Amino acid sequence: MFQRNVFYIAGYDPRSYRYYYALLKDNLIKQNAISHLGLEISPCQFTHKKEIFCQITSQESQTNYYFLTWDKVVRKYWSKTLWDFICDFICFLRAYIFSGIVKTFTQKSRTQLLAGFYPIVYFVSSYILCFVVAYGLFIWIKEWNLYAAMAAILACLWVGTKGILWFGKRFAVFWLSNIYAFCAKYAAGKINEIPSLTLDFSQRILKTLRENQKITHCETILCAHSVGTILAVSVIAKVVEVAKKENLNLKNFKVLMLGQCIPLVSFQKHCEVFKKEMEIAGNAGVFWCDYTSKIDGACFAMLDYYKASGLSVKSPPLYLSPRFYKLFTPKTYKKIRYNWYLAHFLYLYATEIGGGYNYFEFISGEKTLEQKVKE
Repeated sequence: MFQRNVFYIAGYDPRSYRYYYALLKDNLIKQNAISHLGLEISPCQFTHKKEIFCQITSQESQTNYYFLTWDKVVRKYWSKTLWDFICDFICFLRAYIFSGIVKTFTQKSRTQLLAGFYPIVYFVSSYILCFVVAYGLFIWIKEWNLYAAMAAILACLWVGTKGILWFGKRFAVFWLSNIYAFCAKYAAGKINEIPSLTLDFSQRILKTLRENQKITHCETILCAHSVGTILAVSVIAKVVEVAKKENLNLKNFKVLMLGQCIPLVSFQKHCEVFKKEMEIAGNAGVFWCDYTSKIDGACFAMLDYYKASGLSVKSPPLYLSPRFYKLFTPKTYKKIRYNWYLAHFLYLYATEIGGGYNYFEFISGEKTLEQKVKE
């Protein structure tokens, strides 16, 4: 039986492993019905070191699916108040516009630059509308009672602020601005928890690699989604450095990245440490595939981020598209393609039509990841 260990790093999301386990389970069941994979998934379990995992089994393989959680860190930096959002906007303007890297984004990925401006445009235009309405109320009511008119202005601004915040959270507007601010701080080394967090993740992977050095039919996959791909680069670098010191064979170590956001850090002016980690990871010779889609407005679709970041390495990732338009019916795809939030998570969903991309085939079965990708 083929043995597989998958280590999954989620994106910048305050939701716990429970959300991602439910997402995995629900879509695995759907994919089973469509593709007849014969997969079974266990409830979440905990190792003696409190590592969270579940098992995905079939007649041909057994996969230990580990959740490398960092939602506590996300919650610490998660913007909650109006002042937090304003600080994120200021950080975006300072790190992405006034710093001059706006030129790089304009040349390499205008979509991501527009995505960064989206929260600011929403915020400013919403408040302009709010002030226009408040002014209109003031003009209308002041002829009757000046104090009532002033109260109406305050009430309008209060209700408007509540509405702006509610809609901003409901439609993930502020989630975007928070991500941009977080990544700028990440590049500058201002997220203090990251070194110990990525070290812990790398040690878990190394433990598995050490145990499986002499096992032929096995593989260890580091799978990362969205902002989690940024952490994954740091994790890969740490794994590679230790593997060299201990003379560990990395033949069975694979990397699968989905909807990556790496340039949010690698394009920054002060990201020397991260670029060094990118070089180590890109010269390791591990099989590394990177899936992005043009309908995913929150990723850098089909961008060679090594070349775009001014780096040259021996074994860069294999840049691929899942071609979602071939994996869903025209009716479903029509709904998906304009829902950027759903499109960003679509890599983790069950497909409706068999095709080259199938997340659940990647993490199960007796064939290796590279065999499946190259088929």
